[in-house]
Amino acid sequence: MKTLLLIACILFTATGFPQAAPSGLDPQVESAITRLREGLVDSFNHDDIDRLLTFLDSDAVVTWQNGEVCEGTAAVKAYYDRMMKGSQPIVKKVTADPKILGRHVQGDWAVSWGNLNDRFELTDGRTLQFNSHFTATIVRRVDGWRVTAFHVSVNAFENPVMALAVKQVAWIVGCLALVVGLVVGFITPRLVRRRLAPSA
Repeated sequence: MKTLLLIACILFTATGFPQAAPSGLDPQVESAITRLREGLVDSFNHDDIDRLLTFLDSDAVVTWQNGEVCEGTAAVKAYYDRMMKGSQPIVKKVTADPKILGRHVQGDWAVSWGNLNDRFELTDGRTLQFNSHFTATIVRRVDGWRVTAFHVSVNAFENPVMALAVKQVAWIVGCLALVVGLVVGFITPRLVRRRLAPSA
């Protein structure tokens, strides 16, 4: 489970900011948000965590697929390093092709949501195709728009990690059943013969 969780996670995220601006949106606001989104997606898909962090508010809050919460860019960086750059990394590479389902803009704040269509390559060679759902909150600061909150989640009952877990459990149960069957098949006939054998 830990695998997928982290997975996911990682670098995010932000990859899914507004693609299509709603009608009536100030052209300058639309342009600024588009640049933010493009910068996030590009840095995310090129594994450039340091650049990606420049698009986050310094106290941004990020909630990952595994439920872990990072507060601030330093915590986000530490999480990324632990999952992908540590002594025993779990994720080799992660990419996303975000699709925006909706967005609300109110003054200096905007909220967008959609699907990340994220793909994870694990260090053990496996590939996991997720369709994580996200909600992102961005805010306009003096020097531009920044991500201030990001929440990403997966279907708890239907996802690649759950499928792997089910297969693993099925394999273990199958092996145990085979062992039990062999033991019973080996011992039972001998017990029966012993009981039926005439006493001396």
